[in-house]
Amino acid sequence: MPIPATDPIVNAPMVTPFDAEDRVDLDAVAHNVERWLETPLDGLLVGSATGEEWYVSEEEKLAVTRVVAETLRGERYVMGGIDCPGVTETLRRADAFAEAGAELVRIRFPRFASTVVDYFEQVLPRCPVPVLLMHQPVPERFGAAGPPAAAPEVLAQVTAMENVFGYVTDHDLRFETRVGWHIPASRRFWVCNGSIILQGAQIGCNGTTTAFANIWPAGLRQLLQQGMAGEFLEGRELQTAIQRIDAIMLPYLASGVKAALRLLGFQGMRPRSPTLPPPPDVVNKLEREMRSAGLIP
Repeated sequence: MPIPATDPIVNAPMVTPFDAEDRVDLDAVAHNVERWLETPLDGLLVGSATGEEWYVSEEEKLAVTRVVAETLRGERYVMGGIDCPGVTETLRRADAFAEAGAELVRIRFPRFASTVVDYFEQVLPRCPVPVLLMHQPVPERFGAAGPPAAAPEVLAQVTAMENVFGYVTDHDLRFETRVGWHIPASRRFWVCNGSIILQGAQIGCNGTTTAFANIWPAGLRQLLQQGMAGEFLEGRELQTAIQRIDAIMLPYLASGVKAALRLLGFQGMRPRSPTLPPPPDVVNKLEREMRSAGLIP
């Protein structure tokens, strides 16, 4: 599917389902994608912190990508996630994702500021599909900003290069405001977390890729639309509902996201070993907040 031409865009870094034997459950992948097709979600990202990327092999990520692409039937797009500081290996992974059906790749900025521009000057012209740039130097922290990958002007310089689809913020919106000053209007500028959608819209963000999009893409879309229209007071109640769910779920990282999805009837929502699910009292609190928000009847 062509990437949507109008904003806002809501993208989900999708969770990876596992079976009782700790194997990637491709049947559950297809089932869950069919569920997401019933929502206003625009696309899915395979290979992210939400997808437990450090616990999943490249072969498994590519198998998931193929199933996602087949199940989407061209109705939505699929993206492959890459976190690699080496040019040659990054390009090899990008080629593999494209062959598996990915229409975009998401590449994190390298962690060494001195290499950022040179890395992307070599990667971007040779990448087989457009690139979404992810400024998230410490992705495992889920909701907390890491040290910047480079100066705001440098991040924006890379975003202006050819074959870049857009840029995703980290959680320090004071810093990201300065990045946004320099990003061309032709590039997407996405906020990284469901709890700061309205704040992201205030600094010019027009889309999101966030763990919360697995759970409530319709809520995020509505909130982005309100924020982009300047309806911040009107969006405050919805933003608070998202924040209250997020506050319970996110300390447990991908396991917390899966607990919420299990309550919604998604399949394969076990975290991969040795990660444990949230304790029952936390799941009970999560269920109460999700019921209060209208997500569970």
